[in-house]
Amino acid sequence: MKKVKVIIEWASDGGICAMMADEMFAGQGDTVEAAVNDLKKGVVFYIETAKEMGFRYKDYLDGDFDIELEYDAVSMLKYAREYIKDTKLAELTGIPAAQLGRYANDKAKPRPAAQRKIIEALHKFATPFYAITL
Repeated sequence: MKKVKVIIEWASDGGICAMMADEMFAGQGDTVEAAVNDLKKGVVFYIETAKEMGFRYKDYLDGDFDIELEYDAVSMLKYAREYIKDTKLAELTGIPAAQLGRYANDKAKPRPAAQRKIIEALHKFATPFYAITL
């Protein structure tokens, strides 16, 4: 099964955009899930149109493919804020909560070292939840 990278970005109006990294497909929505579903609908529409018109398209689009989400730094923080407060993330990263807020509100761009700290902190935060059994 083909893995397709989909980049998630928050727009300045609060909407969310999902874009295939190596293809021309994109979707929009109020949530990540809605944006990805909109993207998938676009793929289906494209395939239907291509078949009607006799256009060629990449075979993997016609079958199942895995979507791998990638967030830019701002989008990652906005998404994380739905589950973890800036104060807790500040504690895990060593980055002040006010600075994390500036990153999340697109007032400042985190440098690569700060991005790594944020990603590592989110992984550290999430890892214990994988051990939970129901």
